[in-house]
Amino acid sequence: MHSELWWLLLIEAVHFFVFCNVFRIVRPKELTWAALFLVNSCAWFVSGRLEWLPVFLTQLPISILVIAAEIRSARYRGILAQR
Repeated sequence: MHSELWWLLLIEAVHFFVFCNVFRIVRPKELTWAALFLVNSCAWFVSGRLEWLPVFLTQLPISILVIAAEIRSARYRGILAQR
């Protein structure tokens, strides 16, 4: 089955890998990101412009904020964490 929305799964899968394996984002922040991703994707869908670049560029600052917040937390244990 061919779908034009394959890139939605790709964005989600890459973020899952980065959040879980590289930066080790805690669950509440990860779920917040996922909820905002759904809102973002739905907003672009409703506007009739559901394309990968607008969704990605809108989601990128959210991703950076989530990663930055996790790195600054005292419990951070991801890449480059002070051991």
